[in-house]
Amino acid sequence: MSTSRLHALLLTAATLVAPGSARAAEAPAPSPPSAQELSSRLEQVSGQLKTAEENLRFVETQFTQRPEPGEDELLLRRFSDGEIQYQLEDWAAASVLFYDLVGDPKFRARGRYADALFYLGDSLYRQQNDVGARIYLRELLTQSDTKHYRDALVRYVEIAGRLNQFTGIDEYIERARHLLGGQLPPELEYVYAKWLFKRTDLPEAERRQRARAAFQPLATTTGGRFQKQSAYFLGVLSVQEGNYAGAVEQFRPLAAEAVQEPELQRLKELASLSLGRLLYELGRLDEALDRYAEIPRESASFVDSLYEMAWVHVKKGDFEKAKNATDILLLVGPEASVAPDARLLQGHLQLKLHKYDEATATYEEVVGTYKPVRDQVDALLKANQDPVAYFDKLLARNERTLDVTTLLPPMALQFATTQEEVAKAVAMQKDIDSSRESVDESKAIATRILRALDERGLQVFPELQEGYQRADAVDSALVRTEQHLVQVEGDVLRGRLRPEELTALETVRREREALGARLATLPTTPQELEARRERMQSKVDELDRDAFQLSFEIQSMQASSTGMRKWLEDTRAERTSTPAEEQEFLEQLHNEEQTVETLKAELKLLRSHLADERASASAFVSGEDVLRVQYRELLQREHALLTAAEQRLSGEDAALVARTHETRQRSEALRARVDTARQVLRAQVERRGEVIKGKVLAEQRLLQDYHQEVTSVSGDARNMVGRIAFESIQKVRKQFYDLVLKADVGLVDVAFTRKQDKTTEIQKLSAQKDKDLRDLEKEFEEVLKDEK
Repeated sequence: MSTSRLHALLLTAATLVAPGSARAAEAPAPSPPSAQELSSRLEQVSGQLKTAEENLRFVETQFTQRPEPGEDELLLRRFSDGEIQYQLEDWAAASVLFYDLVGDPKFRARGRYADALFYLGDSLYRQQNDVGARIYLRELLTQSDTKHYRDALVRYVEIAGRLNQFTGIDEYIERARHLLGGQLPPELEYVYAKWLFKRTDLPEAERRQRARAAFQPLATTTGGRFQKQSAYFLGVLSVQEGNYAGAVEQFRPLAAEAVQEPELQRLKELASLSLGRLLYELGRLDEALDRYAEIPRESASFVDSLYEMAWVHVKKGDFEKAKNATDILLLVGPEASVAPDARLLQGHLQLKLHKYDEATATYEEVVGTYKPVRDQVDALLKANQDPVAYFDKLLARNERTLDVTTLLPPMALQFATTQEEVAKAVAMQKDIDSSRESVDESKAIATRILRALDERGLQVFPELQEGYQRADAVDSALVRTEQHLVQVEGDVLRGRLRPEELTALETVRREREALGARLATLPTTPQELEARRERMQSKVDELDRDAFQLSFEIQSMQASSTGMRKWLEDTRAERTSTPAEEQEFLEQLHNEEQTVETLKAELKLLRSHLADERASASAFVSGEDVLRVQYRELLQREHALLTAAEQRLSGEDAALVARTHETRQRSEALRARVDTARQVLRAQVERRGEVIKGKVLAEQRLLQDYHQEVTSVSGDARNMVGRIAFESIQKVRKQFYDLVLKADVGLVDVAFTRKQDKTTEIQKLSAQKDKDLRDLEKEFEEVLKDEK
């Protein structure tokens, strides 16, 4: 792929502001019209002026003479816009609007500051930005009086539980009790109880005691919204205390009650699973089997229940039923995380049942399935002894986005993804990457805004731009009326001009008519403005569609290069190519990747330009003002040549020319108002631009600080996350090592047990032979005596 197509797009985009195709040149003047026709044309010009004045009055009333909104009104407008986005559940847009509000010192004194804090905190919470949400919700909780206190506290406590943040929660809860008359609402009581349950900063006994005290009232409220959930937590607390018998009695009602809600159905399944485990520990094996049997096949816990049922049967000594349970498990959940252990158990049970061929086949299947994976993970660990180097390599594989499973064989993914510490490490690194990208994007946006303020002016403010365009349209219409007036005067005076005057007039007229075709393309009404905007935006959209298709081609190239690199590493032991040949290929691949990166950056810049052009598609065609000025100057020269002959007129012709002068005075008065309107609009652009520029410059300074902080945090995270990821793969390797080892031991057990069985059988046959010989000797003892 070459850059020619992108360059063509750039060139086409750069010409978007060129004027449209010229309309047909004005038709040649007809034969000298009558006085009545000229009078009718003047009436039409008066009508055009009336329309232009109405359009100008709209500009004045809606844009220039209407007082600019004060600071209070602007803040309230932004709050209203943010509230609308919040109600529409556009959390990202709402958080941006409210972030700007709560960061404005002048808004803090307004009565809606607390509302803005809640909307911002809740919007961030719903985007799973717990750290950001916690900051604003905590500030809201310090407000003296807010209607959102309860909802904010629910969110805050829930976030604190997820982030393991325990400071200050009890004080907030006590304040809520005071504000609500001593009794917390159930949803807040439940979230607070769960927060207590998760605390790790308290002594274990105190944590259980406080959590039990919080859950108990909810669990004993008949028909309460959180009754069953709280009862389940009480059962878990009993298990943690070692009170298995008490936990059984707490879980039993939850497992027995019929429910319809999906959440409560899942709770019932967990209660049945917990009962099965507790009854197993208490030695009540038949009851445990009954509880496991209550878990439906569609449940997420069904496979686990089958595995645990198998062990219950093992404990009962019923190996055949235990094997049947593992058979069903491997049938319905062959990809489950417990499937490898279940297959090992199946082999052990087949061995117990003396099904040696089946046991051997099962163990060999485990070895054949997991040994190659273990060897691949071993090779991976040997090639990445340095965690930081491993981390760098992992990032490079994923275009600077971390995914700990990328280097693992597919079969090992289920083991890596189930490890909580790896999931948290990956999430943390993704948050850091996202923060870095957000800072970079924000810096680019700030630069674009400053550049737009300097270069685009009116286009930055669509409302003012619309007013300016409407004023320009009126100006174009006034130029047209001047043209019509000059034409009327020319038709009246043509027969009174001297030859030299006529020659000079024709010269100016030809020059004017050359510009007329271009002037005819300028819009003179709001309808023509809208039509031009649609044409321009359609051109931009067409280019953007082409650019969007090119982005897919670039992504395909990047995917291909990533696949090639992975193939090179995965097949290095199998290929016969020399290291020099591989190095040469990698250099070529690197060059291609650099080209693709260049194209990607160029395409990104192009699409950014297209977005700017689309936003300003209804703005000014290059040279409009100059074109109008030039055309008006030619009209004035033409009018000046005609004015010299006006003294030769009399009667009806003089009256017609006098009417043109009156109409021209109206047009000039309107043009003066147009100039005033444009000056007012430019002044408003200047004022608003300075305000925005000041805010953007302040944000740029903050962004620089954020960039340094993110860079520092990212550097620290590279060591930590790299080490966590490295250790995770070591754990995965150990799991596969243990699976293969146990299968190998199983094969040895099968062979040894077979040998033992054969030895026992031989011993039994030998003993039987000795017994038979003794019986024969005893039977023939008398006969032998007689022979002697």
